[in-house]
Order: sequence, then C-alpha cells, then structure tokens
Amino acid sequence: MNVRRLLERLLGIGRWIVTVMAVLVLTIYFGWAFESRKMLQLQPEHRIEFDAEFKARDEDETTWQDYIAIEDALANELDDKIHNGDRPDSVLDRYSTDSLTFPANYPSNWNRSYELTVPSPRGVAVLLHGLTDSPYSMLATAQTFAGAGYNVVVPRMPGHGFAVGGLVQARWEDWTAVVRIAIRHAMTLSGAERSLIVGGYSNGALLGVDYALLCDELDDMPCPDGLVLLSPAIAVSKAAIVTNLHPALSWLPYFEQFKWLSVLPEIDPFKFTSFPKRAAWEVFRVSTRMHKELATPGEAEKLPPVLTFQSVVDNTVSARAIVSLLYNRLPDNGSKLVVYDVNRNSTVLHLMKSQPPDLAELFQSLGSLDYAVTIVRNRDRKTMDIDLLRIRTHGAGTSLTPTNLRWPDGLYSLSHIALPFRNDNLVYGANTDDDTLSLGSLAPRGEAGVLTLTSNYFLRTRYNPFYGYQARTLVDWLDTLSE
Repeated sequence: MNVRRLLERLLGIGRWIVTVMAVLVLTIYFGWAFESRKMLQLQPEHRIEFDAEFKARDEDETTWQDYIAIEDALANELDDKIHNGDRPDSVLDRYSTDSLTFPANYPSNWNRSYELTVPSPRGVAVLLHGLTDSPYSMLATAQTFAGAGYNVVVPRMPGHGFAVGGLVQARWEDWTAVVRIAIRHAMTLSGAERSLIVGGYSNGALLGVDYALLCDELDDMPCPDGLVLLSPAIAVSKAAIVTNLHPALSWLPYFEQFKWLSVLPEIDPFKFTSFPKRAAWEVFRVSTRMHKELATPGEAEKLPPVLTFQSVVDNTVSARAIVSLLYNRLPDNGSKLVVYDVNRNSTVLHLMKSQPPDLAELFQSLGSLDYAVTIVRNRDRKTMDIDLLRIRTHGAGTSLTPTNLRWPDGLYSLSHIALPFRNDNLVYGANTDDDTLSLGSLAPRGEAGVLTLTSNYFLRTRYNPFYGYQARTLVDWLDTLSE
C-alpha cells in the first residue's frame, strides 16, 4: 500500500470518528433538552422580565438611595406582572397574599436591601448574600456585627429577592457594581473612618474576595480591613460551562425549560427554589476572574485578615479549595479558618458514601501554617459533646478546649446553607410551633415519588446549632483586628 492510499484511509477513519463523535454529542445534547421537558411547567415567576432592575452600566449614576428606589419599582412591577388571583390554591405559594410563605406576612420583608445602625460605631460592615438567596441570609450575621458596634449595610444582589426569573437576566457585572455602590454608601456612615469589614455567604463571599483583590485598582474605593466568609464559593464546578450550552435550543418555546437546572414550586419566602442555568454560569465567570487574581504572584498577599466558617461536608462548594486556593496563599496576617466536622457519633456516619478524613491529621500534614485553624468536633466517637481543637500558626502546636455544645439529636452534619442561620430562626430554624411554618423542621414522611420536592430538600440541615459559638468567635476576631 503506497503512502497516498494509507493517508486517504487514515483520513477516512478520522472523518468517521469525527462524525460518530458529532452524532454522539448531538444525541446527548438533544436528549438533555428533551429530558428538561419533564420538569414542571414554567410559571409567571420563571418567565418574568423586570424592566426596573439595576444594570452595571448605570453604576455611576446610581446612589444607595437610587438603588432603594429601584427596589420600590421592582416591587410595583412584581405586583403588576404576577397577579394574586391567578395563583394556585396553595398555602405555601410565596406569591399568594394569604400564603404562609408570602414575604409581606413576616415581621419584615427581608428580600430587600437594609441597614442596621448603632450609636458610636467602631466601624462599618458590608455583608453580601448568596446565589438564589436574599439579604435575609445575612440577618443574623448583621445583628452580630451591630452588637459588636458596627454600622451594617446589606445590599440585595440584582436578580434576587423578587422573582426567580430575574436571575436569568442578572450578570456578574451587575453584582460587582452593587457591591461597590454598597461600599461607597457604607463609607459615608459614621465609623467608616475606623474600619471597613466586608463579609459574605457563598457567592457573596466570592464577591467579597473578588472586591478585596481588586480594590486597590479602583479609583476612590477603599480596601477592607478584614473579610468574613461563610461557606465561600471559592471554587465552582466547571460543569457550569456545560450548563450554559442551552441557548441553541432554549429560545424555542418548546424547550424553554432547558434554561433551567431545576423548576420547582416557589415555597420559600426568602430564597428561590428553582435555579436557572445562567446564574451558575455567571458565578463561574466571576470565580474565574478571582482565581486568576489569586494565582498572580503578590496578589493574595494584598488581602486583609480573613475569618472563614465552613462545614467539612458541602454539596455546593469545595471545602478543600478554600485551603488550597485561598488560605495557603494568604500572608501571615492573623487569618483564621473554622471548620465544622461531621457528627462522628452519628450512626448515619456509616451510611456516608465516604467519610471525611480526620481533620486534625489533614491540617497537621500541611506543615507550618500562616493561619490558625479551629476544628469543631466530637469529644470522641462515644459522645455528642463538642470540643474545639485549635491548630496554632507556624507549627506552634495544638490545644483542646471542652465546650458545653452538643450535636442535636438526628443531625449528622451541617450543610452549605446552614451556617448563616440560628437554630431559633423563624423560617429555617428548629421551630416546631404549629402556628408558624419552619422549613428547617419540616420533615414530611410518606410514599416516595409523590412530592414535587425531593427528599434532599427536606433532609438538608438549614440552621446552625452552633451559631452562638460562631457569633462569639466573630466578635472576638473583630476585637483582635482593632488591637
């Protein structure tokens, strides 16, 4: 066989492989699109498009007061586009005025931006909520800051708070612009001349780190004196790239559900239940920018002291990435990492797909650390009592502190969404009062496959039984910053 015929044969095989791969990819893609049609039908809250929502292009002309006015306009627009009389007969529909989860039926509608002010403040704090959440997720932390003497600003991120369809419109540039608007406003408050702390939960924590890395490049913008992170979304799955391949088909009405990772009844007053693919892509975009900054020599050294609270098991973000991508690059500046271990006494521990490693051994294997670590863990495998294992900086040893804390019965771990909420939280706490609805204690039992929400929704821990310890740790850490 001469060389020419060999090349032609190889070329033919190559074409055949490419054709097979293309057919396979298209088959998977269309199969994925058709599978999405099995989700619930989209409702007005999924299809809504807000005209009044803030856009990053308007940052220079938007003050904090203007942003509050935008939220007033969004509330009116929501009332105009989602009519109470057209809602399903459900006591859990957040858009029905007589529902148990209608936001306005709570003591306050925490879906909107708010401030907490104190006399004689020692500083200001700007707190940023997570993806699909609302400023409500930062309420307990805001109250802790206020109790410690800080004026607090908690902005609502664009796309959040009103209807989940807004997340289809939101872009990461809009979120980072609102972070800057909130910080500019905070710097006009009393106490700003003394200290600025930026805190965040999940995607809000990501936005906080992103701001701290870039603040010195922004004209007239201050850099924070400290960062407080709850379940930070430091690393986001690269599957977000795949999720954003839907536009080739999702513009067709027949495939409109293809825009969504999940379409579920909106039963939560202060958090969206459904999830659009676009939102995951936007988080991936801002996280990619942050990773590039962290990987640039000298950039991470600019960061202020960081205090992070993280559960060792987290189905939303990578707990390990917090150490490898962030903490191991921080300067020796008083940063601290608090990790909540799983309940090693729980029989459910033996049903886990894989048990988390011994955290003490894991951190000690890293050698000398420039940050302190506290592990909240069982005293031993025979008790529910909690000890604090502290690993000091620079290999200076460890210490063990007994506490009066205990794992509540039935809890085998915390979760990504649990850390910001006290156990007495009205919506997500352990409340079992028949006169109110607590999504944190709701545990329906019955036949499988009957409910529109899966068992995962109800099994996930929604409150932090150790929040009192978390708040004290935060206050003590703030004291060290002011020394």
